[in-house]
Amino acid sequence: MERVPAVFIVDDPPINSAYLMRKQMEDAGKPLEENGFFSRTYLSRWREMEKSTIIPNAFFKNLIIWALKEGVKGKCSLLACPGGLGFLDSAVTGYSKAELKELIGIFKNEYMQNFEITPEILTHTLALDLKTDKLLPVTEHEWMAAQDEKTLTAYMARGLQVLRNAGIIATGITQPCNYRGDFALYSRAVLNAEKRVNNISKTYYFHDCEAEALEVNSKIMINNPEKNEYVVSVVSASRADEPFWYTLYGEGEPGKLADYYITEDGRQGRFLDLLSTNSPLVFHAHGQTLYSNGSEKGFLALQEVVRRMNKYLSGRFVWMKIGEFAEWNVKKWGI
Repeated sequence: MERVPAVFIVDDPPINSAYLMRKQMEDAGKPLEENGFFSRTYLSRWREMEKSTIIPNAFFKNLIIWALKEGVKGKCSLLACPGGLGFLDSAVTGYSKAELKELIGIFKNEYMQNFEITPEILTHTLALDLKTDKLLPVTEHEWMAAQDEKTLTAYMARGLQVLRNAGIIATGITQPCNYRGDFALYSRAVLNAEKRVNNISKTYYFHDCEAEALEVNSKIMINNPEKNEYVVSVVSASRADEPFWYTLYGEGEPGKLADYYITEDGRQGRFLDLLSTNSPLVFHAHGQTLYSNGSEKGFLALQEVVRRMNKYLSGRFVWMKIGEFAEWNVKKWGI
């Protein structure tokens, strides 16, 4: 039996953007409203997340020590301008100079062994005015949907450049929340930004989730072998709010949370459904849902998921960095 790729995606580090986005929109007098993306629970209980606004470096250190030991691979975001609090290549409010240097070192020297690092453009809260470096009173994802290709390219390039200045070559882009614009335009902007900043012509982005279908594959948005370039839209096969989300409110028991992916007896769960169609095991969580306001319930649940994968699914999957997975898709599905 052919082994399928397994890719673990971590969004949002190093801050709890879910809290900051809600707070910043509230402060701007434009509170978020319930829709298909923002749930009533999130909008009503967001203040419970305040104490994990900035997630300690020690947590990210422990997470990567575990991932390296277990061989877990994938992608991890690192916000270039987290919450609009400053830029990683200079200064960020809430971090001392030493703490910021330590954070960057952890990601550059340790995460990059098993994970590709991407900016999650650019703040993950409110849009940033590139001319003034001031926050605009609109969410980043809503603002992005209204921009043309040139503006989106410049916005993405700024995030890539900040990480490059900090010593991290980001090989792709992560989209915060959702994007409701033209994805053909978006894909071109990703490629243009990578070529401009990093001279990379084979790239990817993460935006989509598909929690219902039994067969889930990523999408090749651009494939031009003659120019040696492609853009892959990587699709997570778990729901957007992922099963660890409610640990932000103190809810959930790690073993039960792990059941979403694979049950304790190894007979059921999302991963078993995906394997029935030989689909890749692409799944995601968030820095704040793993940290779980300091309880680390989400991290404990993740560890249990991987323990069960090793026990019951050994030989049926192979861990890949997200860039390797993008290339795998092009080789498998590219025309």
